Amino acid sequence: MNPIVNKIKTLNVLLVILVSVLLLSFHTYLVYFINSSFLSGFLSSTQMAAVYIVGAIVNIAMFLLVPRYLRKRGNFKLIVMLTAIEMAVLFGIASITWAPAILLFFIIQQGVSPIIFYCLDIFLEQSTEENYMGSIRGMYLTMYNLSPIITPVIVGLILATSTEYWKIYLMSALFLIPFLLIILLNFRKFKDPEYPKIDIQKTITHFLNSKNVYDVFIDHFLLSIFYCWMVIYMPIYLIQSIGFNWEQVGIILSIALLPFVIFQIPIGKIEDIKHDEKMVLIFGFLIMAFSVALIPFITEKSLVLWSVILFISRIGASIVEVSTETYFFKHVKSTNAGYISLFRMTKNMSFLIVPIIAGITTYIVGMEYSWIVLAIIMLVGVRYTTKLS
Repeated sequence: MNPIVNKIKTLNVLLVILVSVLLLSFHTYLVYFINSSFLSGFLSSTQMAAVYIVGAIVNIAMFLLVPRYLRKRGNFKLIVMLTAIEMAVLFGIASITWAPAILLFFIIQQGVSPIIFYCLDIFLEQSTEENYMGSIRGMYLTMYNLSPIITPVIVGLILATSTEYWKIYLMSALFLIPFLLIILLNFRKFKDPEYPKIDIQKTITHFLNSKNVYDVFIDHFLLSIFYCWMVIYMPIYLIQSIGFNWEQVGIILSIALLPFVIFQIPIGKIEDIKHDEKMVLIFGFLIMAFSVALIPFITEKSLVLWSVILFISRIGASIVEVSTETYFFKHVKSTNAGYISLFRMTKNMSFLIVPIIAGITTYIVGMEYSWIVLAIIMLVGVRYTTKLS
């Protein structure tokens, strides 16, 4: 095929994937920040933690089964099936009031949603050259992180006058309709790579013995812990401990998430040129640790002050996110579905662990000083980053 024609086709596929991840991100972040507040309306903190843990277990089990399904059915059929399930579950949450059914739907949604992003990873990997991995990952993550800037404001406006969470879950489901249409129109003839048969035990053993891949996996897992801790406990902390309302929290979160749009494309381009993810990662973890450690000492109900401190924390997180993604996918290809599954499991592994760690630390030192524990955990990332080569 003519190289120019081939390049145009690759760019078209990339554009389709970027639009797809934007729609999927809107769907995700509309409910991402409200899930804990929604569940706290009819569950105790212990029960809510248990629901998150069960959802995480379901997701991990699904990730372990995904490679086998990919070999039999392919990525296109998998993403279509999961998107349909996700839509049905969200419509269910939006339309019923029976708590047991809502909890079941919530657990299914926790299990399914991350795997849809995993399927997009495979589409993206098949159309990406390694030399441009940092730039493309930067664009991909920027599109993914556009919606968190907007959705907290939308959510805050909806919840400012009433607690009609169903409207948000319905809106989230509606974003999946154009997403599914794009997938159906553009990837029906997708040619799957050859997914090797995966022995889970051997995959984990090889993964643990792959020094660089394992260390960057730990870094990404620590980042997931940061996200999970923030998404579950920060809205509750700002409302219950500081005294903000949902409209104010929405504004704070929107400002705080701007670094993901501002920094990730430039950082990705720099890493393509300099190939020095290691130093960038250390810098990112130090910023996260320092900013989170300040949280217990900020007691003033100042929208500006809280926006600034959370903005700084997300500068570090945005740096760590694009750097871990770039480093990992420079060392792992789409054919290694087992490694990618483990990498993408970090999100729900964090939802398995954080409720336990945060619950214990909150019980011992209170929610106010539990943030110090999170800061110390972020410093662990520096240790593992120094081991990268």
